[in-house]
Amino acid sequence: GSSLRAALWVDKGQGARQPDILAEMAALPKRWAWTFLKEGIKFRTGRLYETFWNSQSNVKYTVLFLYPGALFWVRWRAETQYKYNVFIADKSVEPDSSQNLWYAWKNGSTFYFPAMATVQDLKESVYDGADKVPGKVRAGCYGRMMEDSDNLALAVRTFCKRDPKIVLWEEEIA
Repeated sequence: GSSLRAALWVDKGQGARQPDILAEMAALPKRWAWTFLKEGIKFRTGRLYETFWNSQSNVKYTVLFLYPGALFWVRWRAETQYKYNVFIADKSVEPDSSQNLWYAWKNGSTFYFPAMATVQDLKESVYDGADKVPGKVRAGCYGRMMEDSDNLALAVRTFCKRDPKIVLWEEEIA
């Protein structure tokens, strides 16, 4: 105890004794209590890099590009567009699917639109063009009818109790 303490003090002349900095630094531990955490992280990072570098290229590029790209696309779509489910009540106003070999109209189909889309934009998207939209088709929900010039997002918020299930039907004019 006392001999170690005495060895750490150096006589600077004229009887003044000051601590020797180099001796004190040599007495400090080389490893600290939590050094294992830093070493473990460095080891795991190196192992992960080696595993990735030596993996098959299809796995590599799927992890690097495909997964982040899909996540980005889904997040971007959720932040920039609104989702609407469209149902058609009358068979007479269903879109013509005779040209489609792979699919036909299915009630509850999902459509995405930006915030400024109108009801007319929805109809044009459902029927694949403005020229194919039947003249008597009306859109609405919960018994309320929307005009073609209405903003779709505001109409859904106001009329549909924020439930984006839109029904298309043929209006019968007497």
